[in-house]
Amino acid sequence: MSFFLTDYAIETIDLVKKYPMSVTKTRQRRPWVHGGVSLRAVFDAYIRRGPFLTALDQVSLKVEKKEIFGLLGPNGAGKTTFIKILCTLILPDEGEAYVNGLEVQREPAKVVRNLQALFSGDAGLDWRLTARQSLDFYAMLYGLPKLEARQKINNLLNFAGLKGREDDPFQRYSSGMARKVRLCRALLLDVPILLFDEPTVGLDPASAVEFRNLLRDRLSREEGRTIFICTHNMWEAQELCDRIAIIDRGKIIACDTPDNIRRIVRPEIIYDFTFANTIFDDGRMKVLNEIEEIKGVNKVVPRISREGTLHGLTVHADVDLNLSNVISILSIYNLEIRSMGVAEPSLEDAFIAITNRKGVG
Repeated sequence: MSFFLTDYAIETIDLVKKYPMSVTKTRQRRPWVHGGVSLRAVFDAYIRRGPFLTALDQVSLKVEKKEIFGLLGPNGAGKTTFIKILCTLILPDEGEAYVNGLEVQREPAKVVRNLQALFSGDAGLDWRLTARQSLDFYAMLYGLPKLEARQKINNLLNFAGLKGREDDPFQRYSSGMARKVRLCRALLLDVPILLFDEPTVGLDPASAVEFRNLLRDRLSREEGRTIFICTHNMWEAQELCDRIAIIDRGKIIACDTPDNIRRIVRPEIIYDFTFANTIFDDGRMKVLNEIEEIKGVNKVVPRISREGTLHGLTVHADVDLNLSNVISILSIYNLEIRSMGVAEPSLEDAFIAITNRKGVG
């Protein structure tokens, strides 16, 4: 029975996790009664001492079912700690965490049947075993019936594109293939939520693209699973996620769609037009005036050489500008467009602006 009703796949409320800067080991003696005989037991105790490092500071998030959600931040921002709390691997010091309405601290056994996690650098697979043997082993640990396990493993190997290589020893697999085997292990149980910590770290570009496609196209869109990703790869989050949250020094400092967060730093689009050599005269000046009068255009900057040649225009505009209006005016005045570029802020630009950091680490 759940202690909290929620329609979210993941929800956290004021989550706090602190790590001690030092731990002291002490030996203590305590009375112990066994069989009517009073004894004094000796055991080791570990005392956490301050100061404390706050890994998560009042973190509140809501992740919709079936969405791809990204938690972005530099190394050490608290991303992995957040995932480990959801997986019941560590306990929060304050606050609440729910997975499909199940409270993580009160119902850990039910929680782990609703999610699977894939951590960066995750081992857990014997390099001497083949992919099939490894998956057979984990299917046995999960208590899957043999016939069901065999059919599921065949389907997963085919899904991951490992057919024909399933009987090769794990040590012969590339990094991308090894990551796919670990994904197959996570999918042995039909859980609705999948957690990934740096899903494509260490993969070559082609393998990273293929792995992202598996997450987005197959697991999210086709199967309707909730995908939660922790990463410091801004481009990956921008391309993959429906919504993202930026975490820095344990605090959530922004949460929205990638497009909305990108426009925090610059709420406009810049269009850059390059023309075939054109003389800048009074007629061309009318072009600038008419474009500036278009609804949504904020500024027009011509690029004119010393010889009076109009090389191009830079148009600063709102995101909802009807670009065809600009192009129509350029055509009326017979300006031949040689090329056009569009400049929008990236997630990295937004991250730097929001956190005042020079890099994402």
